[in-house]
Amino acid sequence: MKPNYTYKKSSEFIENIDFEYFETYSLQRGKKFEEKIESLESEFANIKSKNGGNETQKNRLSELNELLNFTQVIINKKGQFHFSAEKINRIEKTDSKSKRLIEILKTEIKDIPNWMCAPIYRDAILFYDKNKNLVQQLNICLSCQYMETELFNHINADFKTYELMREFLIEIGHKIETEKASG
Repeated sequence: MKPNYTYKKSSEFIENIDFEYFETYSLQRGKKFEEKIESLESEFANIKSKNGGNETQKNRLSELNELLNFTQVIINKKGQFHFSAEKINRIEKTDSKSKRLIEILKTEIKDIPNWMCAPIYRDAILFYDKNKNLVQQLNICLSCQYMETELFNHINADFKTYELMREFLIEIGHKIETEKASG
């Protein structure tokens, strides 16, 4: 079945979320993550070399394929956090940092980045309501300048939005790579 792609402006995205606080996460970066990926790739190759194997191995191969060969988001379709997710902050809606994030996402769109690389979401923001229920997730790739709420639900933003987002995330403690590499 072909996925249903949606596109929403970042201003429309943030204006339509009723949240009490948000949490920021870092994922898919660092030495520990790279070592885990190497281990998973090795396991994947080992199982694959057995030409299918038993039912348990086939299921594990499918899990590994999903982890290694598809775009990863902070929370997958099963509702599970990515294994590398590390919580960086919790910020209340009334905090000046929250107001700053809202302003960043409301940046007028004049020029939408359109890089030809696949996004690797290394930063994410999870929005929660007053009952601590997850309202919305925002997966952010600063390298490709790309955002999605979940796979195929794209958030369009201006080049400037990504510059401001990078500065904001660094200020609140995210260890973001400084070079602009693809993916």
